[in-house]
Amino acid sequence: MIVRRSRVVCAVGLAIAFTGCMPTTKVTIERLGPPVADVSGIREVAVLPFTDAATGSQRGDAVADHLTAVMVNTGRYRVLKSDQMNKRLTEAGINFSYPPDAALVRKMGSALGVDAVLCGSVEKYQFEEASRLMKIKEQVWTGDYVRDSRGDIISDVGVNVEAAPRKRYEKRLVEKNHLARYAVLDIHFRMADAFLGNVICATSESESGSWEGTGPAEIAQMPSREVIFDLLLDRAAKAFVRQVAAHPIEEERVLEWGVFHSTKLGVELAKNNLWDEAMEKWMQAIKAKPEDPAAYYNLGVGFERKGLFDLAYKSYQNALVRQPQSKRYIKAIANIQKLMKELE
Repeated sequence: MIVRRSRVVCAVGLAIAFTGCMPTTKVTIERLGPPVADVSGIREVAVLPFTDAATGSQRGDAVADHLTAVMVNTGRYRVLKSDQMNKRLTEAGINFSYPPDAALVRKMGSALGVDAVLCGSVEKYQFEEASRLMKIKEQVWTGDYVRDSRGDIISDVGVNVEAAPRKRYEKRLVEKNHLARYAVLDIHFRMADAFLGNVICATSESESGSWEGTGPAEIAQMPSREVIFDLLLDRAAKAFVRQVAAHPIEEERVLEWGVFHSTKLGVELAKNNLWDEAMEKWMQAIKAKPEDPAAYYNLGVGFERKGLFDLAYKSYQNALVRQPQSKRYIKAIANIQKLMKELE
């Protein structure tokens, strides 16, 4: 029966290879997604100080500085340094006020020599704190020690530690201070074309969070009002930057098992999130059996996951050359071409 089953598998494999109908499996990959807004041609930007009428501590410069760091980390934008920006605006006699109209945006763009200006305002920062006493059950030392049947105190002996009497504990209700902190941060972001003056992207991001602690140790570990502001600011800035820069997204993809051992082994590795090892197996399959389109196609998925879109495109093309009628390969090529254009 084993021999017969092997012959059936071989026959099925030949039929699959002939018809091009490959068995597949689904995987989830994380890859770069394109910006939501149309930012084609925008590379040089200036981040102006944000207005702040919400925190009572004038955090506008700090907001601009943090947003600058997030923008630079995308790898897409070059941000004009704040001292250079302030110098050029002063020399041009420009007094910035938010929100700027199209004429002021164009005037600032000309003075700063950038493609876009980014500004905004801290609309709201609500911070609340409440404390109360609460009773909780805890193991409390009774003041006595554990004793044996003769009434003698039992001692615990550790390695290189002197014997210590074993304390007797019991659960009791104890009062402890419970502290709760809650905060909401709303920031309005605006990016405008420095040449045309029109708004490229305008959005309000709202972030909130809550933190709780009971007892001195837990309360000491809770973030302060200022740290909470910074945490929410980071989340809001990153949410905005998703609108104007490439960002990680999750997508479901199909991998093909193919008909060769290395190709199949690569799929198993990818299913277990061992993508580097999987790609090595697909490269081995291509070297050993260059006629296998599945290995090329799977390798393309691996390259796309890594953000190596040129190599992904070539891999998909190589798969299509070996199986010209594959709708999956044709679609993969079209999708990667569209993605490469969107990320330019």
